[in-house]
Amino acid sequence: MIDTPPKTPTLVCGARTRTQPEALLRAGRLGSAILAAGIDRGDKCVIMARNDLEFLEVSVGIASTGANPLPINTRWTASEVAHVLTDAQVRLIFSHTEFVPVLEAARELAGSQARIVEIAMPPELLTEGGWNLALAEPTGRHDLLEDWIAAHPEPVGHIEGAIAQSMGVIYTSGTTGKPKGVAREQMTPHQLLSIAGATAERMGLAPGVPMLVAGPLYHTSPNAVAVLGLRIGADIVIMPKWDAQKFLQLVDHHRIQQVKIVPTMVSRILSVPAEVRATYDLSSLTHVIHSAAPCPPALKRAAIDLFGDALWEFYGCSEAGTITWISAAEWLDHPGSVGHATDGSAVHIGDEHGNALPVGEIGRVWVRGADYWPRFEYLNQGAPHSPVEGMLWVGDLGYLDEDGFLYLTGRDAEVVIRGGVNIYPAEIENAIAAIDGVEDVAVFGIPDTGDLGEMVAAHILPRPGANLTADVVRRTLSGQLANYKVPARIEIVQSLPRDDSGKVYKRQIRNRYATGISGVQ
Repeated sequence: MIDTPPKTPTLVCGARTRTQPEALLRAGRLGSAILAAGIDRGDKCVIMARNDLEFLEVSVGIASTGANPLPINTRWTASEVAHVLTDAQVRLIFSHTEFVPVLEAARELAGSQARIVEIAMPPELLTEGGWNLALAEPTGRHDLLEDWIAAHPEPVGHIEGAIAQSMGVIYTSGTTGKPKGVAREQMTPHQLLSIAGATAERMGLAPGVPMLVAGPLYHTSPNAVAVLGLRIGADIVIMPKWDAQKFLQLVDHHRIQQVKIVPTMVSRILSVPAEVRATYDLSSLTHVIHSAAPCPPALKRAAIDLFGDALWEFYGCSEAGTITWISAAEWLDHPGSVGHATDGSAVHIGDEHGNALPVGEIGRVWVRGADYWPRFEYLNQGAPHSPVEGMLWVGDLGYLDEDGFLYLTGRDAEVVIRGGVNIYPAEIENAIAAIDGVEDVAVFGIPDTGDLGEMVAAHILPRPGANLTADVVRRTLSGQLANYKVPARIEIVQSLPRDDSGKVYKRQIRNRYATGISGVQ
């Protein structure tokens, strides 16, 4: 019997393929260029780019020097980018051509001297994403990534402690305020190996495993999983942008085993007609991981029907890492839960002073990271104060059941207060999500012209072809929710302002109602 040589792992994005040894060599050569540009250990380097092969090469190249890669949201405006340039004292920026004008404006606002290295956008990427082909022409105003790589044929050598130092700062998503830099203490080799090992095991990553990057690489979780997959030799397929039917095609064609998604993506998949979904074979999937945003129970049940035992969920935060995990089987026994604490992490439900609340009572979700998770401070702000020793509150509310499973009810900033009564949007969103024809929903408070403070409002995105009206929604909810929880304002909309990680920007919607609204729709 002749042994078959192991397959060389690859990176695939649309019509482009690169072997991982080639990608890692390019990353190493970029590392040499970064050092030659005077970037030191701990310096911050922004990446503003769409999902593509170069995103991972740049991330690994920066990390190989001990500098800190900071991926940022491609939807941010110049003023939002300027905040990070100033806050992190950024010295180097890698940007797709598309985002160069935003970054140039951000530098001017911030008074920053950060150097921009432009990543030329390949025509294949633009075609795959349906973007303007004119973006394939670089601006000509900055150095090009390919020129930097070409000028340094020798890759950077091993730098002791570089990987640990490269993980020093990460930014929160900023959906409820300005993004905050989470500055971690430098991790020990034991911490690095523990995080990598636990992540790989729970996420289903291993050498040769076909994995799909479906979310934006600027977001913490898809980025961390993809970089880890590259380092251990998983076969990586990158989606340039999200498309539900393309997701199904890629899973079928590449026999994908591992993918990280968000609930919004699941809902989009379910909007693909059932007869079309049935033409794709999803049986290769062993680990379909979701997180980042609440998953309504009706959507979760549909996801379990679709993915079976391959479906897993976790809850965590940038500050403390992954806190809870839950399998499909556990969820069916604890519907609505996001899981129980693992690996030495902990969850405590308390009031604003940290005093423990009884089982089933809603309060602040205080968390502690896994045993191996590093301590942190907020960049330029110091360590957060907490009345619960060793634990942190990042704005989430929820409760525990008798078995220690956590249930989230929303974020503190989103609680609607009407006539002195707290109304939790997640409960209403779950009820609306269960209505036939609903693809997505956001519930929030708006000013009441009377004396009750706030009223409940809902923006609802219907599935394609659904005949959904505000009256239908209101009649359906009237038998399920107390009357004060039924939204007084219901709008059927064509889109919701969610970021690519699934988090909805409710502030953007609420701003429409800032002056107060009366009546209903």
